[in-house]
Amino acid sequence: MRRLGRWAGSLLLLLLVLVVAGTGFIYWQLAGSLAQLDGEVRHAALQDAVRIDRDAQGIPMITATDRADSAFALGFLHAQERYFQMDLLRRNSAGELAGLFGAAGLDHDRSLRRHQFRQRAEAALDTLPEAQRHLLDRYVEGVNAGLQELRSQPFEYWLLGTEPESWQAEDTYLALYSMYLDLQPNWAQQEVSRATMRDLLPADWFDFLQPDGGEWDAPLQGEARTFDAPIPEQSLNALAASTQGAPENDTDDWQYQDPIAPGSNNWSVGGGLTEDGTAMLANDMHLGLAVPNIWYRASWVVPAADRVVSGATLPGAPAMVVGSNEHIAWGFTNSFGDYHDVIVLQTRNNDTEYRTPDGWAPIEVVTEQIAVQGEDDYEHRLRRTHWGPVVGRDHQGRLLVMRWVAHDPEGANLNHLLLESASSVEEALPIAQASGIPTQNMLVADRHGDHAWTLMGRIPRRFGDLDGREPADWSDGTRGWDGYLAPEDYPVLRPAQDDRLWSANARVVTGDWLQLVGQGYYALGARQQQIRDSLQAADRFTEADFLALQLDDRALLMRRWRELLLDVLADAEETALLELRAEVEAGALHAAADDVGYRIVRRWREQIIDGTTGVVFRHLRAQAGSAFQPGWVSHRLEYPAWALVSTQPEHQVPAPHASWPEFLLAVARDIHAELTADDATLAEQTWGEFNRAHIVHPLAAEIPVLGRFLRMPDDPLSGDWMLPRVQSPHIGASQRLVVRPGQEAEAIFHMATGQSGHPLSPFFDSGHRDWVEGRPSPLLPGDAAYQLYLLPAGD
Repeated sequence: MRRLGRWAGSLLLLLLVLVVAGTGFIYWQLAGSLAQLDGEVRHAALQDAVRIDRDAQGIPMITATDRADSAFALGFLHAQERYFQMDLLRRNSAGELAGLFGAAGLDHDRSLRRHQFRQRAEAALDTLPEAQRHLLDRYVEGVNAGLQELRSQPFEYWLLGTEPESWQAEDTYLALYSMYLDLQPNWAQQEVSRATMRDLLPADWFDFLQPDGGEWDAPLQGEARTFDAPIPEQSLNALAASTQGAPENDTDDWQYQDPIAPGSNNWSVGGGLTEDGTAMLANDMHLGLAVPNIWYRASWVVPAADRVVSGATLPGAPAMVVGSNEHIAWGFTNSFGDYHDVIVLQTRNNDTEYRTPDGWAPIEVVTEQIAVQGEDDYEHRLRRTHWGPVVGRDHQGRLLVMRWVAHDPEGANLNHLLLESASSVEEALPIAQASGIPTQNMLVADRHGDHAWTLMGRIPRRFGDLDGREPADWSDGTRGWDGYLAPEDYPVLRPAQDDRLWSANARVVTGDWLQLVGQGYYALGARQQQIRDSLQAADRFTEADFLALQLDDRALLMRRWRELLLDVLADAEETALLELRAEVEAGALHAAADDVGYRIVRRWREQIIDGTTGVVFRHLRAQAGSAFQPGWVSHRLEYPAWALVSTQPEHQVPAPHASWPEFLLAVARDIHAELTADDATLAEQTWGEFNRAHIVHPLAAEIPVLGRFLRMPDDPLSGDWMLPRVQSPHIGASQRLVVRPGQEAEAIFHMATGQSGHPLSPFFDSGHRDWVEGRPSPLLPGDAAYQLYLLPAGD
């Protein structure tokens, strides 16, 4: 028995040793892919020594005597901290995710291959000026050197059972194309859905549901529009009844939810409104939030221009995306103009030929091989025309083709690099207008006190009766594109130094300029209006003032909805309705994490929109199936929904209710029941309880135990989509910047997550609390905590 006990003890000890050894091995492997922070690295591509000083948050200052060497250093840093993220960016747009994730990525790849972005990247690369190509090549060498200097490949590849492939120059363009996919529609969703509405609805219903704007507009040029569409004659209930008998499909259970799309805020004031006469700029770009952040913070010396540029870079590219260079500062919001068109093909011979202005031509069929991790390659066929790829069919079964700026070499270039050397608004504007990026509202401010708005990115030059909002037939040659707008023809606004500029994804211009930019997918305008009004309410601004506006969570759009709800509940006697009224009356109507009343009012608005205009959208879904995508045409339903509920026409009472008061009370009861389900109390249902952060690594869900180390805390977050502090669980301000060029020491910068995507890195979540809590934190790197030298091989 003693011997058995000794054996058992020995076995337990052995198991303990194995567990410790296994844990140690796992840790050793993980630690092997941590970035090198100190010491020296030598490489033949370097012309001279480069010093990289990192502060306590991992923000680097790159000091080099040659700009190509600093590009090498940035590539080195990107690879060491973010290579897996870079790999996902290039594979995303190229349609090559199955090479990492196996069959799970195949549907995505099949959808994206229609754009043939890898081939387009190679073509765009051939147009790159020599100086920019030299800089890009050094960046690429830096990326591959950074990857090779890791003791172990990035940990994600161990988890996936594969190895990283080296970076190529065309991959930088693929990273740029991934930004196109984030910021612009890529398969004609909006145009097809709008045309479906026009074809299947009475004309008055179409006009009612698709307004061009209204009282929430706050353009820089021109005035707000008036929403005055009459209430449609055919009732909601008649439309719903006409849906009965339509073919069943899996798309008719749609419910309205407030949209939140990638966008941004930016604004500026001229030097006449700041303390020292320097213009000031704010920018927060709203994108999907993940671990790591899409941006990587950096500063570097620009040797030829004798300055330092600081801000946010995109891992995979050598340029500063947004930031300041001590002379100018610049920032972006997605312009949501119309930079693609959808063409309806006339076809014959079983859709193998299509009509062009020059006669009939064959639809080209291209076969591509998609690599699938762990399986045989998948053979994929796509169809294309001289206008662009075939992207699907409309509800009538006609083939559709997409003409998109991103498909042309003009749509992708590295002219953005030139901003780091610009010294004034005057110098920055032509750079913006010749840049190939997804077209943005660019604000630029300089140390002389000037500021300006323009569009950065290419704008197609349309001809004929083409407004781009719905699919059109181009076969007779009377409509189409005729190249791209010349830089000197771009819209520009340069106000006085005692004035303000702003944009927040809503319409910015009107008249002829709007015809150039296109109607697009503009946001409602409430957020842009709130920013404008806040700027116009003051005549002097500091960095703290701009940060306060970035964190503004007042829900001004919801005021009238709150008043409506309180009117409905004024005579309520039911316990549930009295509870609702008490919380709504107590709330400050801020999208604050601890506010219950805001959550109630927000849900009230959603439910009313769904119970009114949502009836029409479900009718369209039932009729047209996937040819109607409500999310792409529902961004201005505020206007028709409010018109219905504020006038309460008798013939539009939503079924099965006998009157508007009955409908509205039913909505209120439903909200109380929803928020108190599962024995919850209403007082517990704060906005933050609903709006909790969900910021995770792409692989977190695939790792049952370790996945919890690949995410940020699930903090309750303040903010929402229709106010300056844009925030949802997984979309929001990817960064915040406030800066006066030349006064960067006073500038503010926030970034969600941290510099590194590695869970063992000290920079994994550095700075994240500042972002969550809105605490001022500096743009510039702090004192050096780590120092790395990159040296020429011969030194």
